[in-house]
Amino acid sequence: MAHHTRDLAVTPFHMRNYARGDGEVLAELFRRAVREIGARDYSLEQIEAWAGGMRADRLDARLNDGRLCLVAVDDANTPLAFGDLEADGHIDFLYASPDVAGKGVAAALYDALEMHARAQGMARLYTEASEAARRFFLKQGFAVQRRRDFSIGDVPIHNYAMEKTL
Repeated sequence: MAHHTRDLAVTPFHMRNYARGDGEVLAELFRRAVREIGARDYSLEQIEAWAGGMRADRLDARLNDGRLCLVAVDDANTPLAFGDLEADGHIDFLYASPDVAGKGVAAALYDALEMHARAQGMARLYTEASEAARRFFLKQGFAVQRRRDFSIGDVPIHNYAMEKTL
């Protein structure tokens, strides 16, 4: 895939497809993103419930189930962000390393997912977004459908059902 030019001076990166063996490093990226970015909007108890359930083997199985999963990597092939797109237009994961948060890497990754969705003729994209992700997805043209209150184990937490018509 081509180099993306958003903030190239700050963070050179390119995208590749998810590869077997990415599970461990992406699970760690996920946990760091939740703990460092999520901490702005959620309590420590909520953060640990959210981050604590992420296991590399489970992530690897999900991201290898046939969905599109793109990984933004730097020139040393170190993952900076990852995102997925399921066949029905669902974005389950879109996480960036705290090191590149706000530098355009996740936005470029999202753009690639949306381009793929449009090429596949999908009518809409939808996701369940945290507080930080809600702000991000609003900038990408998504609308909030509703707040979702639920629990992880016995810890109450919330996110937002969002969607975008293509």
